[in-house]
Amino acid sequence: MPEQRKLETILIKNNLISEEQLKQIVSYADAVGIDLHEAVLQKKIAPPEAVMMAYAESVGLPFIHLADVSVDEGVALQIDPMTARQYSLIPISIDHRHVLLAITKPIIPDVMEELRMTFDLPVRCAICTPAELNAAIAKHYPRGTIRIPKAGQAPLPEPVPKAKRKPEPVKPMNNEDMKDRLLKSFVVFNFSFAFVCFALYYLQIPRGLYNTMYHIPVLMLFGAIAGGLAAFVTWKKLNQ
Repeated sequence: MPEQRKLETILIKNNLISEEQLKQIVSYADAVGIDLHEAVLQKKIAPPEAVMMAYAESVGLPFIHLADVSVDEGVALQIDPMTARQYSLIPISIDHRHVLLAITKPIIPDVMEELRMTFDLPVRCAICTPAELNAAIAKHYPRGTIRIPKAGQAPLPEPVPKAKRKPEPVKPMNNEDMKDRLLKSFVVFNFSFAFVCFALYYLQIPRGLYNTMYHIPVLMLFGAIAGGLAAFVTWKKLNQ
């Protein structure tokens, strides 16, 4: 790609990256599927500002510092906050009958055309660092932000509430289903009853009853309670 080749040359020329580092970064970018400047930023080989200035030069766009620019709130809110987040962009101002847009990479023509139609003005772009752009988007498009329509534009429709999902009707059980659930619940009851009784007997719990005539009934009571709970849970699960 011509832009990538140009960026490689600029990075080397400006001593932002060495030839060896460039080979590694190009391989990393190809493997991960990202642009070269994004790979350089991720690896933190050079200062983000210098990398983005080199990238702006490679794609033929100006570079701006958003920290030095006052974003026009009225202009920014003319676009859908979702568009700003999805495409990483923010309109800054309207100057000389153009809309100035801050971006981190060139945006696709369809989005440019959509923005041009939204503002009814030509759109100019400038590159900034991802950190500055993310901070500006978070500041000017907080959660719950509503787009302000231009004069003459119809207001955005209110979101339609989602219809509540109706609960599915419970299917009636036939005799086979009833027998199957009863059998499984009975098996679970017996297993739980026996397990709890043997466990309590082995652990001598409750202590103090094993020298009396009441220890067997107490063990059976605990076993019956545990078995009943286990059978009830099994029945409910099978009934879902």
